[in-house]
Amino acid sequence: MNAEDLLQAYEVIQRLRRFEEEVGDAVASGEIHGEMHLAIGQEAVSAVLGRHLRPGDAVVSTHRPHLHALAAGVDPVELAAELLERDGLNHGKGGHMHLFDPAVRFMCTGIVGAGAPIAVGYALMQSLRAQGSLTVAAVGDGAMNQGAVFEAMNLAAVRRLPVVFLCEDNGYSISVRREESTAGELSRRGAPFGIPSFACDGTDVVSAEDAVTGAFEITRGQSRPALVVASIYRFRGHYEGDLDLYRPAGEKEKAARARDPVLKLRQRLLDDGTQQARLDEAEARALEAVTRWFTGARRRPLPRKETATDHVFIGVEG
Repeated sequence: MNAEDLLQAYEVIQRLRRFEEEVGDAVASGEIHGEMHLAIGQEAVSAVLGRHLRPGDAVVSTHRPHLHALAAGVDPVELAAELLERDGLNHGKGGHMHLFDPAVRFMCTGIVGAGAPIAVGYALMQSLRAQGSLTVAAVGDGAMNQGAVFEAMNLAAVRRLPVVFLCEDNGYSISVRREESTAGELSRRGAPFGIPSFACDGTDVVSAEDAVTGAFEITRGQSRPALVVASIYRFRGHYEGDLDLYRPAGEKEKAARARDPVLKLRQRLLDDGTQQARLDEAEARALEAVTRWFTGARRRPLPRKETATDHVFIGVEG
């Protein structure tokens, strides 16, 4: 990545961070109800992912899906409107854990590990059509202990399916530390299946770029699965409202100084000679874009009661 690539990535990361912050503010104000999982701290991985996805690729995400959706090309106004419980991407019926956009082949599920077999289904379709497309199966470190993920990896390897398993390892399965739940190194989980693996610092955009580039080259070029394990840090609780008492005292403060992808990339750019004014301009553009998205989303109407069963049932003739 050259200096201009890094500056562009910085603007993308700023948009992703501000998008999640806007959602968090809407939860705090009561505008959004129910459980909400934010990906603040995970922006670098999605910024890199968006650089590599092509039309025809698919992404199957998790209960923390907003940044993956934006990387996949989901319309940000439609996405924001859905999260704000308005007539958005899925007409107010999907909420934040059940987002679907067939136009860009994006979906997510709130069931831990359940997206991996679905992603393999997408990859099987892509393999049969031989169009050079691939699927990204996003999982967390907790999902890497699920049998469904192992079965999906096995089938993908046996059938040589074009799927990249992307594990975003934030070190916690809700409130359980990875060291207390997981044996061995996650980056070695692909080895028994012959799946090449790439480990990276997911808070560093250059490290993430190297890993994702390597995985995508193998999967797209050889039509076979690959695994990326990105070490990241989740700066919010598992969900908004989580008291977050399971983390050691001072852990977040330490991570804020060393593992915030926004601050890390900003400092890298400054160290490489990028002028402060250019960073300020990128930040201003990011803020303007996210403000415009949410302004447009809030103009969308709330779903009408009489549409409650629309797009829920399909008619069967005869």
